[in-house]
Amino acid sequence: MIRATLILPSIFLICLTCFNDYKSNWWFIKDEQSTMKKITLFILMILCLSSGSNLSGYDLPAELKEGARQVLAQMSPKVTVAELGKLPEGFEIIEGSDYRGFKIRQGKLEMRVHAWTDETGLLDNYKRSEEDGLKIVAAVNGTFYCSRGVLGSVVSDSGIPSGLYQAPGKLSRCFIASFRGDKNHQTWYLGETSLLGGELLRLGFKERGWFNVPNVFANYCDNLLGGGGWILRGGKYVHNEAYERQRFRFRKADQNSRKTIIAQDSERSLYFLVFETGNTFYQAAQTLVKEPIFAKIREAIFLDGGSSSAIVVNGKYLVPPLYMVDRARFSCIQILVPELAW
Repeated sequence: MIRATLILPSIFLICLTCFNDYKSNWWFIKDEQSTMKKITLFILMILCLSSGSNLSGYDLPAELKEGARQVLAQMSPKVTVAELGKLPEGFEIIEGSDYRGFKIRQGKLEMRVHAWTDETGLLDNYKRSEEDGLKIVAAVNGTFYCSRGVLGSVVSDSGIPSGLYQAPGKLSRCFIASFRGDKNHQTWYLGETSLLGGELLRLGFKERGWFNVPNVFANYCDNLLGGGGWILRGGKYVHNEAYERQRFRFRKADQNSRKTIIAQDSERSLYFLVFETGNTFYQAAQTLVKEPIFAKIREAIFLDGGSSSAIVVNGKYLVPPLYMVDRARFSCIQILVPELAW
């Protein structure tokens, strides 16, 4: 059994690690949220020290980081479906014991990739788009990012966003995309490609990328968000491809962290879900395959997760930020109400 004198420094280190995302000295922030964080972490330390459990054989920092995430997730305020107010036709809230999100029907709503370059989060950019006159109903955090910009390809409103640094790399990664066709109808796809930048806007993209339909008959791509990895393809588990072929690497402490997952079913509806801390990719895949509400899902991919995972619906957090600070950065997927449904 590990002695308490050895446990305490490890606990202290992991508590600091959990809050590195704040990029500030959180012990000296004098506000209510900071006080709540410090109290939570102090309680967590005491519980770990006083539990008397045998800790041998565990990766202590990973275990404690996951524990801190679970505590904070439970403390985050969650709105009820009724509190969200009226939702448009074709929009459905979906929730289970360890996931929450929504489903949208093709033809009733539209998706848009939104990009920005400052340090604001998901809710702030939702409000900005609302102020700009967009009929926005929801937003979901986007792809992986670094301090300079995004680590995946981004197409927004039929163009490459200006000023946004993109470093998608050369490996083939998953994407969610929308295309415009006859009568300006928007259709949705999940797929995989190694094409970058302007290549995604050329006609050859439809032939050179892999899409989850035999043929894409729409005219051009108006939105795309890349950099993701596989979970399901053709209704089968393929999450290992994310590690083996797509070369994703996650620290042990992050393998069970929150996951933002996008799925599509045989009727072309899209599902945007956040699985809470404690789920591996395999466990998330099992839920998508086994639960009746997901029976028609064929493909599923993941985007950025952990402290970035968040969902906003009707101006409120359906899934609030993990550490009480909105860490979604530089890209998101917005759901809009079109002028004409079909």
